[in-house]
Order: sequence, then C-alpha cells, then structure tokens
Amino acid sequence: MPGSEVAAIGQQRPPAGTKSWRKRLLILGVLAVAGLFALFLLSRAGSFLIINAPQRSDVIVVLDGEWPQAVKLQKEGYAPRSLLDANTNYRLWGKSEAEMAAEFLERSKPPGMEICLVASGSTFNEAAEVQRCLQPLQPQSVLLVASDFDTRRTLSIFRTRLPQYRWSIAASSAPYHDADQYWKHRAWAKTVLNGWEQYLWWKLADQWRSDVVLH
Repeated sequence: MPGSEVAAIGQQRPPAGTKSWRKRLLILGVLAVAGLFALFLLSRAGSFLIINAPQRSDVIVVLDGEWPQAVKLQKEGYAPRSLLDANTNYRLWGKSEAEMAAEFLERSKPPGMEICLVASGSTFNEAAEVQRCLQPLQPQSVLLVASDFDTRRTLSIFRTRLPQYRWSIAASSAPYHDADQYWKHRAWAKTVLNGWEQYLWWKLADQWRSDVVLH
C-alpha cells in the first residue's frame, strides 16, 4: 500500500524545526567556546608581556632608569659591573636623566657602575647606543633590566639587533604583581595596551627592516 509507506517515512523524519534548533545550538556552542578562549587570552595579556629570567652575565645593562634594581642584581652576583642607560634629552623635574643618573652614582657609590649616555627615544635605536657602550668591555653575555611590561619586547629587540651577545632579562619589579589583574584599573589597562602596541609594531614592522641587525 503506497499510501501507508509514505506515511511511515514521513513519521521517521525529524520535524524541520529540530534541525534548525540543532544548528543554532551548535553555533552557540562554538561561539561560547570562542568567547571563553578569548577571555582566557585577555586575562593573560599582561603576564605575556613579562619575562623575568635573569642569568649570570658579564655585565648588566639597565634601561628605563631602573638603577636600584641593578645594584640589587649586582649584589646578588649576577654580574660584576653595570651600565646605567641615561638619556640626555629626557628631562624630569628640570634635570636630564643623565644628570639624575650621575647623582644616583654619587649618592650610592656602587662599585663597578658607569653611565651609558643615550639620546634616542626608542628601544630599537637605543640598542645601537648600548652597543657603543658595550664594545670596550667586550662581554659575551649581557643581563638587561627593563620595565615589567617592556621585557618581552626589549629582549626580542636586543637579541635580534645584537646577536653577538648572549642576552637575558630581569623585570624591574615584582613581575607578576597585578599582571593578570590589569583590567581592574584603567591605568594598568592603558599600560598593557601600550605595551601590546609597541610589541606588535616591533614584530610586524621594525623586525623586518633591512638594518635590523647591527654589526
């Protein structure tokens, strides 16, 4: 009986709306997983920028005016001498960074420390000036000290631009303090956003320049 066979087949097929709901649930599931993954990445956006892995080296190079950290690392035996990068153009409270560095050395009188004068405002260009200060010392290994959220970018720049040295880096303060809580405060969020902008500019633009490696 053809009529009864058609009726039986019709009863076996799921309602048209069921397929539609299954598709919607699948899409919602995929979006939920993607959203959770995005939240996970955002929660780690701060700590990703931080590398704190100092190694014993021939010399410490301190960036960003983090000079007390150099004293601490030198006392802990990470290197016998330090170079304090000091910008001759950047001024704060009426004094250049170079003048403040000189006052710091005069006040604290740490052994084995000297100033490396720089004039550039970018880490990319600063690497060339650091090379000038390192050449007379002829080190094989260098320990950098930089601001927390600049450490990953800074280490990558110096390793790429000056591959003749073995590089490591120390964060200037407790590296994971507030790193994954940056989204709770506007100032922290702006710092992380700025760090990501600079890191991406280095990875997508400056890293591919023809003059990136210094000789």
